[in-house]
Amino acid sequence: MTPLHHEKSARLRRYLIAVAAAGFVLLGCCVVVSSYIAATIPPDALLLYEVTEETTQKGIVIRLDEEEFRNLPVLDAFLRDEEHNTEGEPYAPGDIRLVGSVDYPEKIRQETIDAYIFDSETGRRKYFEYEGRYYRVGTIYRD
Repeated sequence: MTPLHHEKSARLRRYLIAVAAAGFVLLGCCVVVSSYIAATIPPDALLLYEVTEETTQKGIVIRLDEEEFRNLPVLDAFLRDEEHNTEGEPYAPGDIRLVGSVDYPEKIRQETIDAYIFDSETGRRKYFEYEGRYYRVGTIYRD
């Protein structure tokens, strides 16, 4: 191998290493930025899914009455407004159907998640029982 060929090969190897390192740094930046955005930008809409009674055994079941509907107005809109009671596709195993979705008037905050999705004390999912059927709330980003 001639010295010129060895020098070109070494230069090419350094160039490829630099390009690969730059690619990894760029990929790492993309992952960090997307993770940061997902962690800091709250969802925009709430969705309501009907679930089976067996699914509710993993969480906390809240029976909906007039007082609960006053405290949880989104559920009132979902369950007592006829236009939201359309058939939809299940999202996860144990879901029967999508009942509907509603754009939340403001960005969803931790208080909303505590009220509709998870119990802040136990960390268990909340399920809601109304007229013999069981429901769970989910979130979605519309942006």
